[in-house]
Amino acid sequence: MDYSVTDLVAEVRVALDLNCVDAQLISDNDRDTLLIDRLIESKLPHAARIVETAAPAHLLDSGKAFGASIGWPADVGVGYGIIHLPDDFMRLVCFQMSDWCRPVTEAITEESPLYDLQRGSVASLRGNPENPVVAITKQPVGLVLEFYSCTQGSSVTLRRARYIPVPRIVSGGINLCEKLKGAVVHYCAHLVADATQHFEQSAALLKVSQSLMQ
Repeated sequence: MDYSVTDLVAEVRVALDLNCVDAQLISDNDRDTLLIDRLIESKLPHAARIVETAAPAHLLDSGKAFGASIGWPADVGVGYGIIHLPDDFMRLVCFQMSDWCRPVTEAITEESPLYDLQRGSVASLRGNPENPVVAITKQPVGLVLEFYSCTQGSSVTLRRARYIPVPRIVSGGINLCEKLKGAVVHYCAHLVADATQHFEQSAALLKVSQSLMQ
């Protein structure tokens, strides 16, 4: 959901006030107000990225679609496939091919012990329509999603593929997962309090943010 940065900055200021950050941090002086607002705005994307990466899957929004083109190293619709991920890809929401029994919501990486098994010779240890596996790897072209695997052949289609993009401020707004807005606001306040050396308040704000991610 898109939110006004101006409104979010105001909410962060309220969170700082409620957590007893002293008058030196939140001042009625115009210059101090401008400085703190700029600091809050600079911390918002960072706070959103941390929160939306760490939050449990059930608190995420539906995200954005991807997967316009699928590469098949072997036969079309048979074995594993490859999809180049968007430049703003941050976190997988779900991925499912049409012949899979269920979607995948958590991807493995190249460092996972499961990854080597996907290219191994033992078929029973590889992902399949009943127990699919998705891996996100770094390639020269950028991030790539590898999925294991399909069996239906050329009739296979992509059922759903959604992701959470890297949070960025665009035209005075930022897209946040709706259920995580409060956690982002308090995490941003935590970063601001920490940057201004209000460490007790920072710790308290962090606890609030973490509680809102449960």
